[in-house]
Amino acid sequence: MELINDIPRLYTGLAEWAGCLVVLLNCRRKVRTAPFIAISAAAVFIQCGFLMITADIGAGIVWILVMTAAFFLMCLYIFLCGGTTAKGAVYGAAAAFLHAEFAASLEWQLHFWLLKHIPVGTPFSVLLLATVYLIVFSLFYYLLKRHITEEYIRSLTWKEVTSISILMLFVFAFSNLSFFLSGSPFSGRVQEDIFAIRTLANGFGIAVYWGFQINISELLTQKELYAMRHVLSSQYEQFRNYQESEEMLHMMQHDLKHQIEGLRGETNEQKREAWLDKIENELDKWWLPQRTGNAVFDTILSAKLRKARQLDVRVTCVADGALLNRLHVADICTIFGNALDNALESVVMIPDPQKRLIHVSVSAQKNFIFINISNTLGTDLIESEDSLLTTKEDKKNHGYGLKGIKYAAGKYGGYVAYKAEDGWFRLNILIPM
Repeated sequence: MELINDIPRLYTGLAEWAGCLVVLLNCRRKVRTAPFIAISAAAVFIQCGFLMITADIGAGIVWILVMTAAFFLMCLYIFLCGGTTAKGAVYGAAAAFLHAEFAASLEWQLHFWLLKHIPVGTPFSVLLLATVYLIVFSLFYYLLKRHITEEYIRSLTWKEVTSISILMLFVFAFSNLSFFLSGSPFSGRVQEDIFAIRTLANGFGIAVYWGFQINISELLTQKELYAMRHVLSSQYEQFRNYQESEEMLHMMQHDLKHQIEGLRGETNEQKREAWLDKIENELDKWWLPQRTGNAVFDTILSAKLRKARQLDVRVTCVADGALLNRLHVADICTIFGNALDNALESVVMIPDPQKRLIHVSVSAQKNFIFINISNTLGTDLIESEDSLLTTKEDKKNHGYGLKGIKYAAGKYGGYVAYKAEDGWFRLNILIPM
């Protein structure tokens, strides 16, 4: 009895395409809507058409090659629309394939049980298909949204991609064992057994996949929380160091009085001029901006201005620091420390010092504190839905500065937005007053 064509190839093709669509809706980059719709329409036509054309191929090596080709069509669809790497495309296609196999198997088993004598394509058959696929792929989308982020897809290694690929092959082979080895101890003898084994094997594969994925997601969340705590702690520690620097400045100002007294008694004109030049250089080095009304902000800004001067970076600031008085010290350190550090790291990449510009503003707009930190760009930044792609080599251990800013602003119900345009990167933060 040949059962290889039990599940209509159209149903299989629709399931594989739907699985890919769910992956893309969760993780795809900002692809324009029109191309996305066009590629998706072509993908469902090609995926279903290819499987329907090869529907007469029975079980065997050729059928395995057909299913391999169908899998690579899924990879191509995700690669074209997702703006991801080859690793991300294979990983997403493997997850989609696992869920597609389960959805198609479950639907066909229910069809065999409930609508055994009703032909495919009738209203009841289509309703069952739509219901099962909607439930399975809705759950798939929900779990993806909770546990797989675009950032995770970008950080995948070939080891992780190989692991899910092996899982996919094992589940697929075991679920279809009855079609290849009808006499094995794990094969079914009748249709009901074969359908049950196939559905259970695919369900088991999905359970293993999500057990592994949820565990990895929790570990990554713990790592991110640890990294963010480290960022917050280090910014606060920098603030403490800046305070010590200001205390040193006050000591220098005190010493300056004694130097002025010495200058009054110096009769040699050349020595006096050299002494004055030395004092002027020291004052430039430790120059403080005009007080804004918030001591913490003033301290951080002073330190970053001194660093900017060393890097030939021009910084302008228009700020009403008193608006920040309701924010906790650590949150002010996190927001401005990280934002200014990121801006300085960006502008120093510009070869021409005249184009190294940073602007800082803090103002009241309606019922919000509006913070804007803008800097000129030397290279284009790639934006994703959740974050910016760092230009640093170690991408896994960077990017927490912006997350720290979002976390600090979020504590007050604030909102963070950023945009790279016209040669400038603009970071805007709104915090309710």
